[in-house]
Amino acid sequence: MKKALVCIVFAIILCSTFVVLTAATQGAALPVSQSSVDWWPTFRHDASHSGYTTSSGPTSNSILWNVSVGSGIESSPSVVNGYVYVPTVGGIVYCLNATTGAQIWNYTTGGYVFTPSISNNCAYVSSYDHHVYCLNATTGAQIWNFTTGANAYPPTVSDGYVYMGAGDGDNNLYCLNATTGTKVWSYEANAGVTGAPAVANGYVYIGSNDDNVYCINAQTGTLVWNYTTGSYVYSSPTVANGNVYVGSQDHNVYCLNAQTGAKIWSYTTGYSVFSAPAVVNGNVYVGSEDYHVYCLNAQTGALEWKYATGNYIISSPAVSSNGNVYIGSYDANIYCINAQKGTLVWEYSTGGYVYSSPAIANGILYVGSSDDQIYAFGSLSSSQPSTNASSNSSNSSPQSAWVPVPTDALAAVGVAAVITGAVSFAFSAISNPLGGLGGKVGDKTKGSIPDRLKSWLEEFISSKREVHINAKTGSPYLPTKPETLAYVVAIFFLALAFSYVQASSFTQIVDILPLILVTSVLVALVKKFFTISYMRSRGVWSEHKIWPLGLVLFIVTTFAFKVPFSSPTRNVKISPESGSGEKDPALPSAAPKVHSMHKHIKRLEAIASASEILIGVGFAAVFFIVLKAGFTLIGSTGLAMCIIGAFFDTLPIAPMSGKDIYDHSKKLWIGLFVGTLALYTVWILLL
Repeated sequence: MKKALVCIVFAIILCSTFVVLTAATQGAALPVSQSSVDWWPTFRHDASHSGYTTSSGPTSNSILWNVSVGSGIESSPSVVNGYVYVPTVGGIVYCLNATTGAQIWNYTTGGYVFTPSISNNCAYVSSYDHHVYCLNATTGAQIWNFTTGANAYPPTVSDGYVYMGAGDGDNNLYCLNATTGTKVWSYEANAGVTGAPAVANGYVYIGSNDDNVYCINAQTGTLVWNYTTGSYVYSSPTVANGNVYVGSQDHNVYCLNAQTGAKIWSYTTGYSVFSAPAVVNGNVYVGSEDYHVYCLNAQTGALEWKYATGNYIISSPAVSSNGNVYIGSYDANIYCINAQKGTLVWEYSTGGYVYSSPAIANGILYVGSSDDQIYAFGSLSSSQPSTNASSNSSNSSPQSAWVPVPTDALAAVGVAAVITGAVSFAFSAISNPLGGLGGKVGDKTKGSIPDRLKSWLEEFISSKREVHINAKTGSPYLPTKPETLAYVVAIFFLALAFSYVQASSFTQIVDILPLILVTSVLVALVKKFFTISYMRSRGVWSEHKIWPLGLVLFIVTTFAFKVPFSSPTRNVKISPESGSGEKDPALPSAAPKVHSMHKHIKRLEAIASASEILIGVGFAAVFFIVLKAGFTLIGSTGLAMCIIGAFFDTLPIAPMSGKDIYDHSKKLWIGLFVGTLALYTVWILLL
């Protein structure tokens, strides 16, 4: 009855942990509106497509977070009220927490998805499945959808209307009622209407595959003017200072009079211009397929500067108030260029080409890549408003998929292994300095170190000798007082260390500590509970204790390398039947029994140690799934704890678990060591 009660209590603890963990995760992903923030609600920031924000942009390539959405991202994200809306090639639009990357919801369409346009808590999403959808921006629930006759291109919302073009075979520019989805009017061109419409001063501007740029009356849908370029116009127009700026496949950037359509100037690049221009402070910034980013004088078209990337550019530039231009390239890089000088400020290499156009909001740069990742660059400062519904601090916390720098990860392993091995060897020498010589010399030097000092060293180092504890009996499932203290210490230091390595400030540590604390409880308690219970139920008293040397190493590797490669606690074992498990010379007749018991204990130790490692690997798989599901902080933290712990436990240095396994079966040890080393390597290099 007592055993059953303990099991029930333990199950309740686990369930409660899961509930708290889930609630904490969800609670960290509920942003609310902040009217003081210059959000980026649509393609090119606003209906006129300025490509400019009053927010500052990141001055380094430091990543706040990055999340895999399982499909390439070619269109620009939108950012509103603490949410980032991410369109994918695979037909799914994701809503993520803008400051953490945690997934809020996703909605699946039937085809390639373009940049959502967000207005009045509605997300308007167009797709290659010939539909434009209106979704609740908070929940992702569909409100209405409108069917076109071909691929639907990026929508623009202005004054209660949705403007959107459709591809070849439909050829229409549509105006829809934003609330109901009903068609107000449509204008048919001679070929597909691509790009995102720009809306300004009562007019809609759009390019077409029939080589034209059109100006349409926003209220009536009637043609005001059209200008014919030398080829397809895939570039989305930008309206600024009474002019329309647009690129064409004929290699030119055009400046047209917004009222009449008359050409003011054109500038010829080296190849097609799909990029949409950004017009800021008298300059036009645009990319070309000739590999260059151009800065042109907005009034004359004269070249101010150009910057060469490593491949062609489809991405459209975003310009921040602190004077930087951000753009992606097919060379897989994201570039930050000084807007006045044209010099490189920073670059970042992703795992795939970057068609996606950057979006900037609240000091953070968001951009997608064909490597399936959405990246958030920058850092949150106390001067920027929080976007959390329940507190002002939760969303200032990082929720990136934390992976240590490879050199630091290697250094942490080396330092932990060398120090543990060296101290273990040193203790053996101190305990019996010349014992290896045998005879009288060994006997005389064996007692040269005071017993009290040896006892303290033994307790601190827990080296090659077994840690001797008194034979005990009791419930296999109830922790002792020292064990309870050890659990508390282990959980606390795990949580603190993994909060520290992921945070950039004390405030962020405080913010994310509760969630990581729950993660450490789940990892530390379950692993140790199983091994302790297993050993005790088979007649071998195993107890979880604080390991001073391991605790010191844990702190050192955390602060020195930001890789907590050690364990603050360890298990010690002793058989109640045999005391220390060593042969008593006064009882020679007991030698076979003692030897048999000692062998039995070693076998159980190896089984328990191997099981603990495998449990850690199993938990790593679970946390990997959690990470891929979008719960980045808890997924990446749990994954890191499990992989580091499993690999550390395989090191064949006393008193670590790997030594027990190595002594019992070298084949088993090799399998576990190689497996956990491979996981550790893959985690560092590929995640």
